[in-house]
Amino acid sequence: MEPLSQAVSPYPKPAVTAAIFTLVGLAMLTSIALLLSVGDPKHMKFLIEDSGPVQMTGQLSIGAAFGLCLLSAVFDSKRRGAFIMLSYLLMFYFLREADYHYKVSEFAKATQFKRFYLHDMIPLSTKLFMASIIILFLVTLVKYLRQEKATFLHSLQLRLPWALCCGVWFVVFGLSQTIDQVPIFHNVIGQVFEEVFEASAEVIALLAVILFRLQVIHDAKLAGR
Repeated sequence: MEPLSQAVSPYPKPAVTAAIFTLVGLAMLTSIALLLSVGDPKHMKFLIEDSGPVQMTGQLSIGAAFGLCLLSAVFDSKRRGAFIMLSYLLMFYFLREADYHYKVSEFAKATQFKRFYLHDMIPLSTKLFMASIIILFLVTLVKYLRQEKATFLHSLQLRLPWALCCGVWFVVFGLSQTIDQVPIFHNVIGQVFEEVFEASAEVIALLAVILFRLQVIHDAKLAGR
């Protein structure tokens, strides 16, 4: 996105940003504690499955982030190209978390690349279709990161809330994926941690988009004085 040249002071103020992060952290801990306190493992599993409140909160958040980026692409001509790319990335994020890839093929639960592409029952056309989507996603991601790297690093140095939020997202999302890959967490309790972290990452992604828009509005007001 176009560098925020006027963004000398973070908005909202550091105290407000710290309060936001604290609330998100407390919400994560409270959610984990409440889910683990459920006596019935079946009910606990229901709460963290696709139609449960945990995953629905995350899916609605990332869907809202996608919608906000689309609106920003329409009304923010200076950053339109960047918002279009980010919208595509968030759309892919939303569809993946909402398990829409399962609708591509009844065998799509073989989500590991090797298992999916070596599966005899998956048509070649489906494999090529999925490959084209993945390639487009990777190309867009690399281009977006290259284009926005300098702006992000500069904003991180200035401790702008949206940039800090992106950093927090990276940590939380990384933890959720790590938990998913560690065998010791392959149980209901491990799934609780994974799903709460995953949903929290999606909420944080929405916060990052909102905080970026607030920073842009704040900087525009300062520039107009």
